[in-house]
Amino acid sequence: MINLNTDTRLNILLPNMNKALDEVVKNATPQQLETLKEGKDIKSLLSSVFQDKISSSKSDTLLLDLLKNSSAFKQMGNLSDSLSTLIKELKNSPDFTAKSAVLENFLKNITTIDPQSLKSQIANSGVFMESKIAHALEKIPNLTQTLEQLKTTLSKDPSPMSKTLQEKITTLLSSPQLKTASNEPQSALTLSNSLKEMRTSLTALLSKSDPLYSAEVRALSQQLDTHTTVQELKSTLSQLYGSLLRSNTSETNTLLDGIEKLLKTLSSSSGDELKTFSETLKSAIHEGNITKEASAILAKLGDFTNPKELMNETFLKESMREDLKSNLLTLTEELKTSTEPNASKILDQADKLLSVIDYHQLTSSLSASNSLYFPFSWDQLEEGSLAFKKSKNQKFYCEINLRLKEYGELNLMMALYEENQLEIQVHTEKEELKNLIQENIAALRSVLIEAQLTPRTIRIHHRDEKGSEQQMYEGDDFGSSVGFEVIV
Repeated sequence: MINLNTDTRLNILLPNMNKALDEVVKNATPQQLETLKEGKDIKSLLSSVFQDKISSSKSDTLLLDLLKNSSAFKQMGNLSDSLSTLIKELKNSPDFTAKSAVLENFLKNITTIDPQSLKSQIANSGVFMESKIAHALEKIPNLTQTLEQLKTTLSKDPSPMSKTLQEKITTLLSSPQLKTASNEPQSALTLSNSLKEMRTSLTALLSKSDPLYSAEVRALSQQLDTHTTVQELKSTLSQLYGSLLRSNTSETNTLLDGIEKLLKTLSSSSGDELKTFSETLKSAIHEGNITKEASAILAKLGDFTNPKELMNETFLKESMREDLKSNLLTLTEELKTSTEPNASKILDQADKLLSVIDYHQLTSSLSASNSLYFPFSWDQLEEGSLAFKKSKNQKFYCEINLRLKEYGELNLMMALYEENQLEIQVHTEKEELKNLIQENIAALRSVLIEAQLTPRTIRIHHRDEKGSEQQMYEGDDFGSSVGFEVIV
């Protein structure tokens, strides 16, 4: 599976102007501009648009509508073709021949597609460039927050190992390395080594969790509510007593006293006393068990153990080297001062590519999704885009819109839920393509199953069929809940 960060707010804006937004605002009516009054110029409007908003504002909705209906972006074309044209121009210009080799890395043919190459193409598409910068600058603050969370979690565990680990965290939080690691290699190395040791200690702590939080005690606590005979209850309580004798938590003595009392009076005690003890035991297990929470933090700490990634300059240098937008911006800066005869022509090509990337960045932000161009080269493709979205009910959506040279428009909407349950809607412009997909349904289903995805529903429609339109984003009632369904 591909892991994508569904929060697409771009927290950092470089000084360059967003070309897509510039085009939209330039063609907006006075009334529309009045609605967009959050910003008085392009720069301030961008600052407003890219805030991390909980819900879309009126200006967001209007701006997205203007963006999608702007004539300048209705026929953006195939980015791979535009990139190929740029590379060809660079190869014909002696001063920029070397640049062509770098950009050729972004031209991947669809026949080479696999999960890793798709993930790489999406990550380096340029749409996430500012997010990478934000991630780099937030690395140390996020580490500090993670350590604070771990310290709070460990405070619930009274074991000596936990207390020792808390002291180490306190020392690390006040260490100079935490403040200088983003700029100094030695500090980054020292900090990463400390974090590796901390992960080892935390792993050892979790492996020696107090008996109160063991699977055995949890199972016995559940049995208290199911036994009906006195003998069964006595047996369960005796097993609990033996397990808790090895516990060192502050609640242990109270729980042991409660078991002793129940064992003495079980035949004459009321059901309320047993119920009260059961609730007390379950509460103690739930409130003091740090295993789940600490395990999640343990996984987070792994993201901070590479010293290179702790250093802003090193991390950005490596990640920007692979980013398409970063390379295009560097190229345009050099072209602006170049005396190469074709510099102006090449600059126009680079600007065109940047406009496509800016368009998808802006669309992503305004629609709270991940929108990007089709990141692979394909002879059949005239134009294509992808969009990823996560809903409140934990469904993940992927929308693919293609314009094919031979078959016209092809629109696919896929919904993934419960980890591997997949629903697919297909809309074709041409009946020929609809029939072709229908003929290959069995092969498609086999490929999905091999990829450990369960195709619950595949619906295939001609675009103009009455009643074929369905909004997958709107609810949970799409598709069949049982078996495999194909609707054509």
